[in-house]
Amino acid sequence: MSMIRQGLALFGRSRDFAWLMASQFLAQAGDGIVQTALAKFIVFGGQRGFDIEGARSPDDLLRIALYVFVPYALLSPFLGVVIDRWDRRRLLIATNALRAVVLLLFGLFGIDVFGDAALFVAFLLTLAGTRVILATKAAVLPVALDGESLIEGNAVSQLGGAMFQLAGAGAAFIAAAVVPVEPVVVAGVLVYAAAAAAARRVTRSGQIHAAGRLREEVRRVVHNIAAGVREVRAAPQAAASISTYFWLRFLWSFSIVGIGFIARRLVRDDEFLVLALTGGGGALGAVLGFVWARPLLARVATTAHVVLGGSALAGGPVAVLGAVEAAPAVAALTFFLGLGFFLAKITLDTLVQQALGDDFRGRAFSLYDIAYNVAWVAAAALMKAWWSPAAQGRLIAVVGAVFLAGLVGLGAWYRRAGLLHVSAPVPA
Repeated sequence: MSMIRQGLALFGRSRDFAWLMASQFLAQAGDGIVQTALAKFIVFGGQRGFDIEGARSPDDLLRIALYVFVPYALLSPFLGVVIDRWDRRRLLIATNALRAVVLLLFGLFGIDVFGDAALFVAFLLTLAGTRVILATKAAVLPVALDGESLIEGNAVSQLGGAMFQLAGAGAAFIAAAVVPVEPVVVAGVLVYAAAAAAARRVTRSGQIHAAGRLREEVRRVVHNIAAGVREVRAAPQAAASISTYFWLRFLWSFSIVGIGFIARRLVRDDEFLVLALTGGGGALGAVLGFVWARPLLARVATTAHVVLGGSALAGGPVAVLGAVEAAPAVAALTFFLGLGFFLAKITLDTLVQQALGDDFRGRAFSLYDIAYNVAWVAAAALMKAWWSPAAQGRLIAVVGAVFLAGLVGLGAWYRRAGLLHVSAPVPA
């Protein structure tokens, strides 16, 4: 309860934090509404929409990963430069407004008018917009909080965003069953507009670094990307954190989809029970991660210990329980995945935010996005190559064991970089 009160108190202590969270939460609620509505019209390899965590086969998983993540992985470094050199407040407004305008056309004139290609682009626009908003939010958060209470701020952002997106998707799922899709899309457009309006109320979003004309800025993009990579490499705290995030996201991506395959077979395609097993356990773990993040930091030597401990808490059960194809094991596995992943993720965000100055933070979180995208593609490619019903549980367990071995190497990197020493920075 103390952690919850501290998180909620941030809304009263920082007006900019409150409006930043309002913009993020509304944007993700709009994502849930729009993506669920549009998925009704997109049939992709026999699967509706692009719900990668709900992929029904390794073929679907790899196909979705390549179509969704590869294009954005190529754009992400350039967007990181934009986040660092342009007004972040305006970027939040423009991203939400662009999605609202494009999707309003579908809502007003009908989904069938524009064709499959346009619908596909609109769907990808909502996904890419989300990544831009989350990276921009992560760069703005230390400014909105004056560098204080970053653990609580990141925890509120992670948990609140997930809850609002889930609520939006649930509302759209119910609404689309009783009304045409177009009004549901328009509802999502209104939520995006509200997110843009909330972003307008943010007064501090970081220093504006762009000074030249657009043509000059375009010429500088490649140089700025390289400078961002060098800056991250020169800051072991940031480089180790981003590498850990990739490894942790790979574990999550492979495990959660594989667990979904097993759960569907166990419950004979009953979607509600699949959701209860794979989603319910993970959600409970995530909530406990939110509650325990600050108390754990008060009891351990450094923030890096929480990162490594949370990662081990996610990977250990995968190695032990992955091969046990039974409903209780599936529920326990998703619980520990959610708990460990959430604990590690909010502390990783904080380490990166502390390690770099405001002028490089956007590019650092664009590397986060690249790690996110590459992890999904790598997990999908591995599953495509090795997955089979006869070996599925064993393969999940092997991935968990490989993850733990890699985590040992990451721990050695943390130690060499001094991040496990008591003198290492601990967030306020």
